[in-house]
Amino acid sequence: MRVKWVDYAKAGSILLVVMGHAGFPESVRSVIYVFHIPLFFFLSGLFFSFEKYPEYKTFLKNRFLQLVVPYLFFNIITYLFWLTVGRQFGKDALFDLDPLKPLLGILYGNATGHFLEHNVPLWFLACLFITENLYFLVFRKLNRKFQFFVLILAALVGYFDYKYNHNLRFPWGMNIAVVMLVFYGTGSLLRFWFLAEAKSKLILFSETVISAVVVLLVAQWNGKIEVSAHEYGHYLYFLVGAFAGILFAVSLSKLIDQAGLNLNFLQFIGKNTLIVLALHLTAGSFVKAITVYALHLPLTIFDSPGAAFVYSLASVVSLVPVIIIMNRFLPFLIGKSKA
Repeated sequence: MRVKWVDYAKAGSILLVVMGHAGFPESVRSVIYVFHIPLFFFLSGLFFSFEKYPEYKTFLKNRFLQLVVPYLFFNIITYLFWLTVGRQFGKDALFDLDPLKPLLGILYGNATGHFLEHNVPLWFLACLFITENLYFLVFRKLNRKFQFFVLILAALVGYFDYKYNHNLRFPWGMNIAVVMLVFYGTGSLLRFWFLAEAKSKLILFSETVISAVVVLLVAQWNGKIEVSAHEYGHYLYFLVGAFAGILFAVSLSKLIDQAGLNLNFLQFIGKNTLIVLALHLTAGSFVKAITVYALHLPLTIFDSPGAAFVYSLASVVSLVPVIIIMNRFLPFLIGKSKA
């Protein structure tokens, strides 16, 4: 059964991802990057249940079909687009980059060093696959109290890796997965509290405002965070800001839901975040092409925050036909079964 506020939160998180890749000033991007990636991992963990997967083999097959198959599919098609079109035009053209590097990067699965130059956001799917497997293998046999202890231990391991390992990046974001395990595990272990607890509008509004203030303060104190590049700034600030951002997104989404607002477009996007994640940069390239070659406008028009928001929204809206077609005819390529 779909939970409306969760779809709102997922839609908000993917819109933040798209906005983070648009032309917003660094002050805005710093706020977005405080929590948008941890929020994604938290929401992914929210619906995980060991009861659904009695055996690891069943779990591995399911996650392979839902994450690895889309990862490989979208990598291949966007690599071909980048190879034939993307690297030939615009300010992002990289003629001196060996085409084999992004191709090998699909196997490496890391966002840094131009290894996924054709589609950087796909690092998330690889890292989520590793995170979910770590969670299943480590937490399956642990009692609940010890599970929380292991989450703290994961945060500490992530801290020491971040502090002392400045060069080594393991395949498929394994370094990052240890840190993201904290947020994924929190979502999983506290899912009944988040999903079942009913709060008054006043409490939700208070949580939204307070958590928003914390996020803004962390953005000021910690600067821009780049989870995909294993960069967290001050590690404690990062954790505080990430959890505050998660609380902000959850409380605001619940508040919208309780207000009785039926935001159908947000629900639609929330159900299809994978496609938006995988194709928003490609869609953005088409938006830019239309701007330059059809409207005869310079790309500098997207430099203002308002125009950057319009660009982000246009990139998402342009994917609606793709989402409909893929859900109807190619659901197995986006980790879904036929209805």
